[in-house]
Amino acid sequence: MGLLSVLFALGLALLGFSLAYLLRRPDEWVAPTVMAVVGLLMTLATQTWGLRRLRRVVAPQYAVVLAATRWGRLALGVVVGLMVYFLLLAE
Repeated sequence: MGLLSVLFALGLALLGFSLAYLLRRPDEWVAPTVMAVVGLLMTLATQTWGLRRLRRVVAPQYAVVLAATRWGRLALGVVVGLMVYFLLLAE
């Protein structure tokens, strides 16, 4: 379960970084686009498997915690993307 959490966060961070790089340097579009797709697929796969497994293990009264965890991890991609975008602006 821990590995799914790490890959979920890594996929979102990779997606955010790729999109920020693509916005900052659109002429180099091939590599960021490929890595954004890889990050998106990694995120979708780990989120699907992880949430399915968590729903089987966790009691129903903790559904709010599952939703908060899901949205918190999705916000991680946005935060990493914004940080990288501002770092690339500072160059």
